[in-house]
Amino acid sequence: MKSSLNVPEYVRDALAGVAQRLGFTSNQHSVDYDFRVFENNRSVVSVLYRVTFREEPREATVLCKVPPPDAENTLLALFEREVFVYGKLLPALEQFQRTGQEGTAATPTTAGDREETSVPFAPSCYHAHCDAKKGEGIIILEDVQRRGFSNRHKFEPMDYDHARLAMVQLGRFHATTLALKKHQPELFEQYRYMGDVTGEHVLAMEGFEQTMEQAFENAAATLPAGDAARREKLARLRGCFAEELQNISDTALSEPFCVVCHGDYAGDNMMFSYNGGFPSRMVMLDWQLAKYGSPALDFVHTVFLSTDESFRRNHYDNMLQTYHNALLSHLERLGDDSATEWFPLTVLMRLIKLQARQALVLGLLHIPLTVASEEAAIAEGEPGEEDEDSGSVRISDTTDAKYQSRMAGLLKDVFRLGFL
Repeated sequence: MKSSLNVPEYVRDALAGVAQRLGFTSNQHSVDYDFRVFENNRSVVSVLYRVTFREEPREATVLCKVPPPDAENTLLALFEREVFVYGKLLPALEQFQRTGQEGTAATPTTAGDREETSVPFAPSCYHAHCDAKKGEGIIILEDVQRRGFSNRHKFEPMDYDHARLAMVQLGRFHATTLALKKHQPELFEQYRYMGDVTGEHVLAMEGFEQTMEQAFENAAATLPAGDAARREKLARLRGCFAEELQNISDTALSEPFCVVCHGDYAGDNMMFSYNGGFPSRMVMLDWQLAKYGSPALDFVHTVFLSTDESFRRNHYDNMLQTYHNALLSHLERLGDDSATEWFPLTVLMRLIKLQARQALVLGLLHIPLTVASEEAAIAEGEPGEEDEDSGSVRISDTTDAKYQSRMAGLLKDVFRLGFL
């Protein structure tokens, strides 16, 4: 498909190397670019398009991510973080799961053990490169749609089956980083320095303080008029929201339980495959915000920002247990027989209480953006399943019924659970 999008030479060279790796003969295969993914992509962080290699009698499809044209330093830093995750972190976690640490029960003995112990967390990556000084970046990924993976409806709150699988996968991912941290500390050391890429930039952004002030005002308007106590608590948080956001990066508050976090573990950054109509496997997308931090960060992000009040009222405790059980079970598979003793549920609950206020602060922006994105998608036509990234620069009308319901529910649950 022809497009005005320019494909740089370094991208073409990288694709040529991937084609050869996939078994296509140099100079004897065709390369077709499909930029319709790019046209529907709402992200400001990356450009995404599909590339198909053809050489009779076979073909193969990959997804190609590059920074947007003229990307500024913050966007390049985000892209560079995702390159690091795909190029360094995820291969290390896969290798660690496959081999375990020498001399422990983690070393699998049968094919079934290997399949259970080694969990893929993301699409396969064939190539990852970033040179921020040159403004270059490229990630070439497996097209998991070819294996039956698809996006759920990204703007709707997650249902029980999708959320439960998301919690299981999150527990396994955090467990693998904890086990690597414990058993191969020299290798893990490089991941301790994965700080918050955007934190300082966001707080210093022109107009951000005013935006947050308006977000707090809009949220407070969803509280009952006579609820003076909760309005006062929200007002106190309003006075220190910058400190709460900075605490996200304070790993000392959560050690020795810190893990590598996904950083944006939301329903629109997941793809699922199904068995009998139920989600059976999932992969995580969009790793630009990955960082070293409290395991509670990813948990509260999903439970408070990707579900609604009804779900949390009925399933919050179940999600907590599901995540914690998956984490302990996978730690045990990776050779840690004492995981139950050193990471009990009470510790996880304490970590969540430390981080839950930050989920509320993020939710003040996340919920109106989500509602606005849904409104835009309805107006323009729903983006295709290929739309890996999501974003919006427009805030929804906060008098909208969906905003009112989601925000009121978030506040109610944060108060009900004693987090504010």
